Amino acid sequence: MKREELYREIGLIDENLIDAAGQIGIKKRKKIIFKKWAVLVACLVLYSSIATVLLAKDYINNQNSEPYIRYLTAESMDLQPITHYDAEKFLKALKSDNNEYVYIAINRLVESFNDQKMREKVLKEIQPFVESENKKIADAAAFAVDILSKTYESPYIVKSADGSIIFTLFNNYSDYGSQNVLWRIKDNVLEEFLNFDTPSMYITKIIPSPDHKLIAIVTCSNKSEFVQIYDAEERMISPELVESARVKYGAQQELDTWIRTDHENYSYVNNIVWSDNDTLEFEGSLQYENLAIIKNVTVAYQFDKEVIEVKELNEAK
Repeated sequence: MKREELYREIGLIDENLIDAAGQIGIKKRKKIIFKKWAVLVACLVLYSSIATVLLAKDYINNQNSEPYIRYLTAESMDLQPITHYDAEKFLKALKSDNNEYVYIAINRLVESFNDQKMREKVLKEIQPFVESENKKIADAAAFAVDILSKTYESPYIVKSADGSIIFTLFNNYSDYGSQNVLWRIKDNVLEEFLNFDTPSMYITKIIPSPDHKLIAIVTCSNKSEFVQIYDAEERMISPELVESARVKYGAQQELDTWIRTDHENYSYVNNIVWSDNDTLEFEGSLQYENLAIIKNVTVAYQFDKEVIEVKELNEAK
């Protein structure tokens, strides 16, 4: 029993005095507790201030580190605000202390190709960045110089049978791949001629057929891979082959094949090769029933006949 309760029981103290004494005790305890919390809060504020300064210092130091971009959007590539293409804006961005801006500007300045006077100016401004200590910027500059100087020796370009040059910009800007837009230079004119929608967020490979009349384009998201064949001369494109293979094999094996509304297939490809000028072959890892079932297959697609053949990997061997 508490002392106040004992006093009440034996009637040795007035009720009002007990209440008053209790309030004094509470105030004293509150004051002591407040002092303790005040000291703790002061320590936390000091710690937070020091941490903030250190983080700010680290952020400033990292401004000159290699730029990391997970996924390019139209807004980020335009370096806000969004307007028509403005080469002067990107030339100005080359002088920025922000490496991400510099990297974006170098890639976007390739779009100056069709304006000879601007192309020569851009080429002169980008050239020094080839020697940059930042590898991503140096690689981007080397590629831009290769295109703008019309050298066309970069391993990132594909030369088509009709004489056109096919490539992506922002090569390997992400861990997943390059920008999901194909560019073409034909008859000395640059054009954006094939743009992929989500979930094909990155281009990972461009593989020409032996006669260079067709190209296989491998794209991906962070969950899936996709393959299509494109005839640049005729501007004809195949169906998406990974999902086509998944649906066909699922029907053959009587597996439930759900086509997701976001068009992700959660499937992957490997060993992509042209067996002849018209037939593309690859190995695929196809998922069914929310990854409960994984089937490894080989896929062969004949572009001209629009015929796809899917076999179990062990059976094919």
